[in-house]
Amino acid sequence: MTRTLDHVYGRPKGPLPDDVAATRRLLGMTDESIRRDVGELIQWLRDQPNLPNTLDGVELDWWLENYLVMNKNDVERVKENMPVYFQLKTILPEVMTNRDPKTEKEMINAYNTTLLGLVPTIMDGGRKLAVYMHRPDTAASDYSPVGIAMHLTCLADYYLAQGIDHTRLVLVVDLGTVRLGHLARYPLGLLRRFFLYAWKAYPERVAQIHIINPPAILSVVMTMFKPLLKAKIRKRMIVHRHFETLLEHVPLKYMPKDYGGESPSLIELHETWRQKVIDHQPYFKKCSTKHRVVDK
Repeated sequence: MTRTLDHVYGRPKGPLPDDVAATRRLLGMTDESIRRDVGELIQWLRDQPNLPNTLDGVELDWWLENYLVMNKNDVERVKENMPVYFQLKTILPEVMTNRDPKTEKEMINAYNTTLLGLVPTIMDGGRKLAVYMHRPDTAASDYSPVGIAMHLTCLADYYLAQGIDHTRLVLVVDLGTVRLGHLARYPLGLLRRFFLYAWKAYPERVAQIHIINPPAILSVVMTMFKPLLKAKIRKRMIVHRHFETLLEHVPLKYMPKDYGGESPSLIELHETWRQKVIDHQPYFKKCSTKHRVVDK
């Protein structure tokens, strides 16, 4: 159900959902530490003349609690990254404006030419699994990396409003259908800005990146993307020539059923998240227009 413009996200009444509570425990967060750290951050925001000290559409203390989670429960890291979150609307206007899957051509093309699914079940150690691939039998010329970037920032904003239920992301990239035409679609200048600033604004922790079904052009893919990644992320990339070696890192039961696992199919996961982005449009529009630096 689509949220209304006046809906405000906040900490759930009563106990936190099990996955969300488990994430706090894994990061060493307690009710007392959350109150202390969120209180410090609220005061810090008040002392920053160019940053907002209220956030439309979400309770500030709840959002800050989730941003703490995204930043590994590190208050100083939050203070370093949060200004970039508010600046992102002017740094990446191509990505942060009109993130609407029903009207924005870039997002429509991205959804129609790729499959990206987040598995709902949390794995051991608070890890969350995401699987990505290009749809077969779609034109590479229709692929939109900008639309993918829009979708990814929506997912991050969704978790900051709803509650983060994981500590790290495990990404499985199926390159079996990638072609040179897909790579030609990447605007390299925008790509560099996205990796530099969006990853700082939304510092999602990536545990591993697994590449399966590597294509003949894998060296071209690596040449394009590796320089954009931090050294520690590059070290976490694993190429699997055989599917069985992936299962040494990701138990089969968590994989989508397309791959023999027990999770929903990749198309089902993809459409579920497309619908979430549609349903929460009023909030994403507020993020784009209101969650930004204050003009003096």
